Amino acid sequence: MTKSETVQLFVIIKSLFPRDEAFRNATPDMVSAWTEMLADIPFDHAKAAVKAAVATSPFPPSISEIRDYATRLTAPKRLTADEAWGIAQDVIRNYGTRTVLKEGCEEKPPEYSDATVDVITYRCVKRQPSVREYEAKRHCPPEVWEMLERLGYADCVRSDNPDVVRGQFMKYWAGHDAEKKEERVLGIVPEILKAITGDNWLLLEGE
Repeated sequence: MTKSETVQLFVIIKSLFPRDEAFRNATPDMVSAWTEMLADIPFDHAKAAVKAAVATSPFPPSISEIRDYATRLTAPKRLTADEAWGIAQDVIRNYGTRTVLKEGCEEKPPEYSDATVDVITYRCVKRQPSVREYEAKRHCPPEVWEMLERLGYADCVRSDNPDVVRGQFMKYWAGHDAEKKEERVLGIVPEILKAITGDNWLLLEGE
């Protein structure tokens, strides 16, 4: 959004929320701040967010509410938790127990690497994905596979308590949804903060 579009948005908000004084007495600083924080939001999407606020709240929308609604208009459809778990179940069932060996495919042995620190040698063992895991990953949406990897795909396959696996999967999926929503709503905000705070933003990220 540009400054002129922000002014138009304020006019719309004033007409829809006539009792609100903040937008009726908006200062140039307020216009500049809103323009900066909504710079990546199309004007039409911001207007739609304001109109949605009228139907759901007696108060004018905040910047975060506008960003949330506007980004939902363009966000790709997400799998529900039940849909994601259904796919995960199919993958575990189809590729977790039966051998899927194609011509030229061989199970890879673990890779070992040694490092010596203060005369003590440490060995790092890197387990290679099995052919079953490779096939499971190939037939699984990336976001669902990410959840199975967090849980430990091999552990999911070996588990004799699918209800526990399902509960953990649902919990991880809910957290993943929250992360994605935060990414969409924040948009350019991290870049703005980084420009304002410089190296301090990097320090905050590292903490």
